[in-house]
Amino acid sequence: MTFPLREPLREPLSTQRPDLHALKNEPININEEASVNYWVAALGCTEAALRLAVAEVGPAAQDVSNELGVAV
Repeated sequence: MTFPLREPLREPLSTQRPDLHALKNEPININEEASVNYWVAALGCTEAALRLAVAEVGPAAQDVSNELGVAV
């Protein structure tokens, strides 16, 4: 008995980032854990880097991504 082969994932699940386009115009709420977790994963940064960027440029996702050097 043979089983069909699945196509390999392009990236391991642990490194896949959420879709940035869905929320790129939304503000980043650093007081809400779910928002922080989403943006840390989406921007590929640490929580500390995210909080620092928000403190520097405000909560606009586009501005924060620019500050972190990540294209949205």
